[in-house]
Amino acid sequence: MATDKSDVEIGQAQIEWVSRHSPVLNGFVRETLSDGALKGARIAVVVHLEAKTAFLATVLADAGAEVVVAGSNPRTTRGPVVEALKARGLTVVSAPDGDHASWERELLAAADWAPHYIIDDGAELTLRMGKFRPKLYANLKGVSEETTTGTARLHALRAAGKLPFAALTANDARCKHLFDNRYATGQTTLQAILRLTNRQIAGARVAVIGYGYVGRGIALYAKAMGAHTRVVETDPVRALEAHMDGHKVGTAADMLPGATMVIAATGGMRAVGMSEFAHLDHDVLLANAGHHDLEIDVDVLAGLTNDRKETRPGITTFRVQERDLHVLSGGALVNIAGGSGHPVEIMDLTFAVQGLGAHHLVSAKLAPGVHIIPKALDDAIAAAKLKSMGISLSEARSEQEDDIAQWIEGMPK
Repeated sequence: MATDKSDVEIGQAQIEWVSRHSPVLNGFVRETLSDGALKGARIAVVVHLEAKTAFLATVLADAGAEVVVAGSNPRTTRGPVVEALKARGLTVVSAPDGDHASWERELLAAADWAPHYIIDDGAELTLRMGKFRPKLYANLKGVSEETTTGTARLHALRAAGKLPFAALTANDARCKHLFDNRYATGQTTLQAILRLTNRQIAGARVAVIGYGYVGRGIALYAKAMGAHTRVVETDPVRALEAHMDGHKVGTAADMLPGATMVIAATGGMRAVGMSEFAHLDHDVLLANAGHHDLEIDVDVLAGLTNDRKETRPGITTFRVQERDLHVLSGGALVNIAGGSGHPVEIMDLTFAVQGLGAHHLVSAKLAPGVHIIPKALDDAIAAAKLKSMGISLSEARSEQEDDIAQWIEGMPK
């Protein structure tokens, strides 16, 4: 007679599935980390705590690092994965089903573990160490940052003279933002919305707020699936790009009325707030695909009504002035809180950047400031991915190269 699997077994199976589909992490990254550079390094991994993050943590631990794992969001930590990591012997300070108060305590527990290096998401642990654990912050040797939001925060710290160590913006690596932000978020955001709502995408009027790589990916996938796409953007260049990509572009006041789905993808806060709520139609779906849980101002929305109810699992409906406004996953990052997160194949690239980024921080002795991984390393990750798919490339022949050297040599001094 079959018996129910334990959380440990479920988590282990999920991590093993990631391992099976991560040829770059299991090949090129493991080979690079086998030089012993990470042995004894204390690394805090603070990314959405699900199976793909767990696998990265195990790869670092296998390379000799001492690893503590925490979640970068209170509503995206998976219980079975936590138990599997603990059974493996890793230190985990986060638990599932938390709130912002418990999450803050977990991050401070990760800080008190006194890491040398952080693989961060949104600079959440980095900022809290700087503010609440300044002595431990002063002892940090490096940070590798996952997101656009965190990258902006690191640049702000540097500009304020409060970044005393080297920080890698993994988000700016081409093998990260060109694939993770665009294709992964585009696919999984819509997957989660459709799974939660059982609604149709073809013919839907989808408004995307923000047209960075995340917003581009969402709009791209929505349009390809038959949606009528609209974009709200404050940056004129990005707005022009959205227009030329075939999306309707304008202000929130112009784009939100008539929309059946509104997806926030700014990486900032309150992209959908008091002023935007006034422009929403009855029965609209509201989803967050950016870093902060506050992209949709759920607290303000709750203050506009006394009538709120769970209409489906993962959907809270607020009754506002005869309109039903449906918030998905409580305003948390919908593709993880309401879905399975990014595809394994994409995270194989992203976490290859993070794993090799940690190695680069330890090995390269970078000066304080914000850095990007070297192009050669970025290229090597892409080459390893192509190789795993059986794809080989030819090299440019000498006669195909620009003749600039001849021009330079022929110029008078």
